[in-house]
Amino acid sequence: MTDLHLSYRETERLRALLRAWDERIAGEPPIALHRWASLAVWPVARRATVAASTGIEGNRLSVEEVEEVLGGGTVQGRVADVRDVRNYNRALDVANRAALRQDFEWTQELLRRLNATILDGLDDDERGEYRSGPVVVGGMYEPPDHRRVPGLMAQLVEWLRAEDVDHTLIRAGLAHLNVVSIHPWLNGNGRAARVVGSLSLMRRAIAAPELVNIEAVIRAHPEAYVSALQETHGPTYQPDRHAATRWLEYFAGLAVDRLDLRTRLDAAIQADFGLLAMELDAAGRPLDWAPFLLAARIAPVRTTEVAARLGLSPSRARAMLAEAMAAGWLSAEGERRGRRYVAADRLAGLPMRTPDVMDRLRRGRPISD
Repeated sequence: MTDLHLSYRETERLRALLRAWDERIAGEPPIALHRWASLAVWPVARRATVAASTGIEGNRLSVEEVEEVLGGGTVQGRVADVRDVRNYNRALDVANRAALRQDFEWTQELLRRLNATILDGLDDDERGEYRSGPVVVGGMYEPPDHRRVPGLMAQLVEWLRAEDVDHTLIRAGLAHLNVVSIHPWLNGNGRAARVVGSLSLMRRAIAAPELVNIEAVIRAHPEAYVSALQETHGPTYQPDRHAATRWLEYFAGLAVDRLDLRTRLDAAIQADFGLLAMELDAAGRPLDWAPFLLAARIAPVRTTEVAARLGLSPSRARAMLAEAMAAGWLSAEGERRGRRYVAADRLAGLPMRTPDVMDRLRRGRPISD
């Protein structure tokens, strides 16, 4: 017997979505394993995830400002917003490292650490400790009494440890739902729920959940997110009276849609990489430029990022970027310490597909509109 939101009805719509996920994911190599895709796409996808998830909770930084902060630059935004962004990025790093551990185990300590990282140095930073009093969420939902939280979280961890049961999307969706519904902390519950959902996907071999970025869609359409949660858990915490079907249909629908976008992104990257290879070869330039040129068409790049992603020394990366700039592919912005490189006319004029697909991922836009 459990007091969690675990019951649901497998409707025809839900079955169709689960089948669609399985068909699309079967045998597909994780895109983040490709060196060129790792440099060009993953950092932007991660930053888009951070921008969206923090933006859902009221962070005022734009996607571009978040990219600047996480790329090592500075912005004029509120100090709390900048810290919020950096914290959430760190929490995703914590989840990523945890997922890769051979001795990984779901624990309450891990969940509390994620929340503590998300709220580090912000208002309501309780260092991961569970709330000690009642709350009302959004003026319309009353989570369980705070005295029940430790027991409910123990039940949640016990369920999470049974990783060999349930479909990937069911597990990720229910993990997200239960953290939000239990509302174990005073603040940071939504952000923690989304990190836990990503961690659940990583535990099922989804190497780069940032490329299945449902957060950006939620930020673009918050009313649908709130409606799905409200219809699922009702005004008070009563899992025995509210099946999770509505939420799972919503969650799975977002995930499948974004997976379709990821498939289109993979095709666009391969096409654009081929185009760059031909252009570089015709110009007598090294094919090693292709990864950072593709990255620069999507978002500004910095020397440290190119060096880290391509396994180069900073001096070698700086020299390559300078050569590409001299050849008319890149232009530089900013002073030396904060310098970043963007596409110059020669690069910007190439008919690439990846920038549009990445913009759809960043902003939660549909595959086509």
